[in-house]
Amino acid sequence: MLRMLDMPLKEIEQVLNGTVLLKEAIERQQENLAKQQKQLQAALEVCTDIRKDKSESIDVDGYLNRMEQMAKGGGVFARIVDDYKQVAQEESSRQISFYSEQPVNTAGMLEQAIRTYAKEQHKKLQMKRPGMYPELTLDGIPYTAVRVLEKDGKSREPKTRIVLSRADDGSVKKEGKRKRRAVFQAVYSIGVNIRRHRARSILNAVISMMTVVVLVFYFGTLQSTRQQFEELPEAIPVRGTFMNATGKLKNGLLVRPQVLDMVYGSPYLWKIQETAELVGHIVGGGSGEDTEVQVVGVNCPDLVQEYSEEEINWAKGWNWDRFLGSEHVCITGKTFLEMQDADKGSSISLSLEHYQPADIGVGLKRLALGCEDAEIVGTLNDTADAATPGIILPLDAVKQLYQENGETYFASSLSFTVKDPMNLNALKQDLKEEGLSSVVPELTDTYMGSAVRIEDDVFIQAAIGMEKNISLLEAFLPFLLMIVILAGYLVPHLLLQGRRSEYAIMRALGTGRKRCTVIFFAEHILLAMAGGAAGAAIGIVFGTAGAVTAAVVWILFLIFYMLGAAAAMWMFGKMSIAAVLSHRD
Repeated sequence: MLRMLDMPLKEIEQVLNGTVLLKEAIERQQENLAKQQKQLQAALEVCTDIRKDKSESIDVDGYLNRMEQMAKGGGVFARIVDDYKQVAQEESSRQISFYSEQPVNTAGMLEQAIRTYAKEQHKKLQMKRPGMYPELTLDGIPYTAVRVLEKDGKSREPKTRIVLSRADDGSVKKEGKRKRRAVFQAVYSIGVNIRRHRARSILNAVISMMTVVVLVFYFGTLQSTRQQFEELPEAIPVRGTFMNATGKLKNGLLVRPQVLDMVYGSPYLWKIQETAELVGHIVGGGSGEDTEVQVVGVNCPDLVQEYSEEEINWAKGWNWDRFLGSEHVCITGKTFLEMQDADKGSSISLSLEHYQPADIGVGLKRLALGCEDAEIVGTLNDTADAATPGIILPLDAVKQLYQENGETYFASSLSFTVKDPMNLNALKQDLKEEGLSSVVPELTDTYMGSAVRIEDDVFIQAAIGMEKNISLLEAFLPFLLMIVILAGYLVPHLLLQGRRSEYAIMRALGTGRKRCTVIFFAEHILLAMAGGAAGAAIGIVFGTAGAVTAAVVWILFLIFYMLGAAAAMWMFGKMSIAAVLSHRD
């Protein structure tokens, strides 16, 4: 029968001699036949393709390359899977355990218990080396025996369990390399232990998951708070406005050129808004001839706050960017156009005057600035009952007029936004060095822009609150990491207490301390990895933290959890094997 199954003669001989069990030989032969079936199927596919090939000459090299690729494609993975299956099959039948009805306190009593078991199971027993850890063969298969004293689950009375572990000898076929085989054995043992202790495994994974959920929430909150702190200058901008000493005027001021140079040259300021107020007289015909108008030079659209972008009618091809960078252009109101009987595209001539400090006292005086011809490139939808018709000029063009006429330029209003409010103290020091101060209502009214009002109260309160929150969260970090280490120690320590006999049996049967420790340690770490990954996924799904933050938290958790688990395994490995086996610990 075995020969008809294409089993090699050598393996048939081992079955007949009792060296290999019949079922084990059949299982190995089944795997060999499955491999042959895969190879035959691939060969059949190539044969079919060759038969269907209608070309006159067969591409031999092409088919050879294809067959090599097919062999390489599934060969490596298939060998790994087959090696693992073989190891798993061997490990599943490696140990035999039974309970002795009689006490087993000596080597002779242990041998007698084993002989009784062999007789009951109709197995051929041969003792190779007697002792408390005897070596023997059952049906020609070598085993090592060990006894362990356990408590009965119901009566709580001590009972002796005898474990027989099959040795790795020449009768067991080894296809994988020794290191690969050892890895497969460890993987199989870990998987079996996780399934065997299912409740403890689930508890370990759940604890890890909840720990990572808490850590993800913590780090997500910390990161979110830091991000809010960084974005605080945009959310709560700090603005400053130049005023007179008493704080009553913020328009119609005289802001010195030295102050303007400092403001535009400061690394702490941006979004600077500036105006220059002039008085204009229309030169030429129209009903508005010699009418006095208010002329304002601006450097940004925000200064025309009462008019939205939709309320400004631009001439074709014009907009704010082009307007602010041009000369000899202006924006006027519709009322002014009607008074002058003009339209967009028309030109007007202005005789301009500017304000200067009075020679005596704190007043102002008006001086001629020259004439300006400007094309009307935009109109404002103002009302007929508006105050004095206004004209808007580009600020750079106004400054150019001052320069051409040799006059000292004074800004009429000036405001700014602080670029980085964290440097407020440095900014205030620069303003102080330039002779500027805070608003003091008790001082004498003047037109000089000598004071600055910085609206920083709300920002400072928000920044202080966030800094306190960040400091508080960061202060908890060492405690959280210590809790993770403690969890990494306590969870394995408590869960391993019920597996002392399992560890002792492995050691007594010849498994090295290092290998036992690695298997138990890897079992707990794999469960922690799985539970931690689930916790990180929960944090991502609920939006507590991003994927990168969750991944970093997961890795951080594993590092500190492994530190605690390593300490627990070190303490666990210091137990007395003899005391555990005799139930004296």
